[in-house]
Amino acid sequence: MEGKSKTYYISIAGVMGSGKTTAANLLAQELGFYLFEENVAENAFLPLFYKDAKRWALPTQLFYLYEKAKQLNRVKDLLSRVSVVQDTPIYQDHFTYAKASKVLGYTSEDEYSLYAGFYNTLKEDLPVPDLIVGLEASLPVVESRIKKRSRDFEKEVDMSYVSLLSELQKEWIREHTNLNIITVNTDTLDLVSNESHKNNFLKTVKNGLRIQ
Repeated sequence: MEGKSKTYYISIAGVMGSGKTTAANLLAQELGFYLFEENVAENAFLPLFYKDAKRWALPTQLFYLYEKAKQLNRVKDLLSRVSVVQDTPIYQDHFTYAKASKVLGYTSEDEYSLYAGFYNTLKEDLPVPDLIVGLEASLPVVESRIKKRSRDFEKEVDMSYVSLLSELQKEWIREHTNLNIITVNTDTLDLVSNESHKNNFLKTVKNGLRIQ
């Protein structure tokens, strides 16, 4: 009997406008991976957060934590059969977005401790990505992309907030030396219509996974 082929779990990290969704969709299509999208549209708290961050920061992040834990339990089951690519790792939710709310005073110390307690409990039994692809982009590029897409509640976002998110992402990527992480700058990367860019990105990801 032939041996069971190895399956892989990839997660795409990046702040808003960095190109996560495009990259995740490309990998799913080209590598035949099952795609887990981020449930942005289903988070009823997110538009409220952009209007009143202090009031809605904690429920916004708890929603993402709850959804990501459910998603990762499905990932754990699917990995016995298929490879998976995920838009946004749970680490990003915690160490970028939830931490930014703490830094900015949107959540109190007690609220952040509550969130961190849930995170630490949930992550113990969840799968760890074989590879995290950290996407980076300059603030002018991110601002341009945000203004072009259809999420109206993001279009007035303060770019100092996005800058903080970017710095916090670099920080947790730097500190999580136990994870297999590669970084890719997307300022001039066209994963929609440039075949050379697509092929080079796919090659980079495959090299990160150490597959041919």
